[in-house]
Amino acid sequence: MTPDEARRLIIEGINRAAYHETDSLHDADKNRLFGSKHYKSGRLIVRPGPWAEGDFEEKMSTLLRWANILNRSVPAFKEAQTLLEDENSVIGHVIRRSKRPEWLSCGHGDGLLKLAICRVLTVPTCRAA
Repeated sequence: MTPDEARRLIIEGINRAAYHETDSLHDADKNRLFGSKHYKSGRLIVRPGPWAEGDFEEKMSTLLRWANILNRSVPAFKEAQTLLEDENSVIGHVIRRSKRPEWLSCGHGDGLLKLAICRVLTVPTCRAA
């Protein structure tokens, strides 16, 4: 599998997860993940998609976690991530972030203490709370 084939496979998996959640990724989101202008669907975009705002890499890593569940029986999906995981690129960062537990990215406390703090305070940015 080439790096570009791996990118396409991962992006399609993320796109599928995004579609299940709200809406497909826009071409701009896919191109940001790919690292160059690769996607051009011709779809008319009136406003930015729900995935473009805020912490893009964190949103994509959440979608990648879901995509991993949807593709758990597809060995090539895991192989694609292994191939790109060490890249210093948006998709490389997304892959690495997707391997961390979700509650580590909320920014409160540390380790199990972080989880306890977020649950007690019901921190809105923490999905574990």
